[in-house]
Amino acid sequence: MTETIFWAAVQGIGTVLAAIAAMIALVLAGRQLGELVSSNKLLTASNNAMTESNVALTRPYVVVDLEFLPSVSRSGETLGTSVFVVIKNDGKTAAHNIRMSTDRPFESVSEPNTDGWRKSLEDLNRMANGATILRSLTNTRPLKYYLDGTELFGKADEPGPSWTVSVDYEDGEGRGFHDSFALEVEAWRRSIVIADPLVRIGKYIDSVAHEVKSLTKAVNS
Repeated sequence: MTETIFWAAVQGIGTVLAAIAAMIALVLAGRQLGELVSSNKLLTASNNAMTESNVALTRPYVVVDLEFLPSVSRSGETLGTSVFVVIKNDGKTAAHNIRMSTDRPFESVSEPNTDGWRKSLEDLNRMANGATILRSLTNTRPLKYYLDGTELFGKADEPGPSWTVSVDYEDGEGRGFHDSFALEVEAWRRSIVIADPLVRIGKYIDSVAHEVKSLTKAVNS
């Protein structure tokens, strides 16, 4: 083998080795790129999850529900129940541009006998007509509308009324949220409504004060 042929063979082998090294480098680079892409995806997913978690912790939560408030006598006995529709924000921040709609208008079972009652129903239905926009609702001042008394539960086993309320609103950053609530009277028909102990104590005190006042009048007369 001549020297020229020898060095040509060596050069050829070197070229092949260089090609193999280049291929290995390409494979390693591809793997590193794939790992980098996967790492970036995991990082993006982690950042998105953290963002969603932060939003969930700080976002507003508008809730529409029924509230049952017992009427208490001076002796502390429950005389009946008042039913309200409550619109509240259970979140940490204010809700904005709240829009509500119902599957049917709110109505009482008994006939409203005062202007305040009638206006409460009118305002409630105006608020839930799908067009009215409530600009802001904080978590400190809920809206409460009187709907009816115990009559709303109906008589015997006739079905109680129900409504489905859809709510759309935004947070301070303009992110939109949608929730739907089923307001059902039937489930609460025979539940026990217990008056707030402080309310009952207040009624007792009022009763005692009334008796003392009557006794004072009787003594002085």
